[in-house]
Amino acid sequence: MTEAAHKLNVSEDVLTWNAHGKTVTVHCFANTQRAGTYIADAIADSLRQAIDARTKAVWIGCGGTTPKPIYQHLIHAELDWSKVTLAQVDERVVPVDEAASNTRMMREALAPVLADKDHTGMKFLTLIQDIDDQAACAEKAEKALRDLNGGEAPRFDFALMGMGPDTHYASIFPHNPINAEVYTTERLVLPVQPHTDGSEPKLPRITLSVPAINNSRRILFYITGQAKLDALKSATEDTDPYTSPIGAFIAQCPTDVEFVWAS
Repeated sequence: MTEAAHKLNVSEDVLTWNAHGKTVTVHCFANTQRAGTYIADAIADSLRQAIDARTKAVWIGCGGTTPKPIYQHLIHAELDWSKVTLAQVDERVVPVDEAASNTRMMREALAPVLADKDHTGMKFLTLIQDIDDQAACAEKAEKALRDLNGGEAPRFDFALMGMGPDTHYASIFPHNPINAEVYTTERLVLPVQPHTDGSEPKLPRITLSVPAINNSRRILFYITGQAKLDALKSATEDTDPYTSPIGAFIAQCPTDVEFVWAS
């Protein structure tokens, strides 16, 4: 890598292939540290641009173990955090203090820049708005999101997404009944029922709908490991949402989708 490339944190290699008329581009990094720095810088740049253009920034982030170091790196960015709001891509319907909660992980990783009692810092909007009623939780989360934009669907300045080895993203899994409506619904948030065959999802979940995710200015997926890269390559050959959620998402997304991969 050249010195200039190193300063820009650009990827060491770029993979591209055609998938049903779309070009899939994957920025490849030798390790998760370099990939995480690249993504954190991309998020910070998008948030700065949004604040400069519209005086505020709204973005969405995924959960799991993979993005946690990105959030921990992001807290060092020079931003006016009081003008930033972060919402979730999806969440398990569990108490927000449990280990399985993405809300807990995100709050812990981003704690230094989150809003305090004086509202100084970034606002964090968890999708868990009602732990006792999954349907009510989705409805309340939708209202909270719409309240960010005067009752209308918010336009997200950045979407940090992940993908599982089964090619699920958000809480949109293969062979889940929600796939019949999640791509076409006018709703922003939907409840996701667990599978009964032992496959994921094993817990009830809440997810943003595909139209809600599509309403993002920049969408970036972060994946790690050869198995996920191989799964992505195979999935882009299939656009059936029941068998290949990520393939279906790429095919229908109105904007270019970015992928970052680390070995």
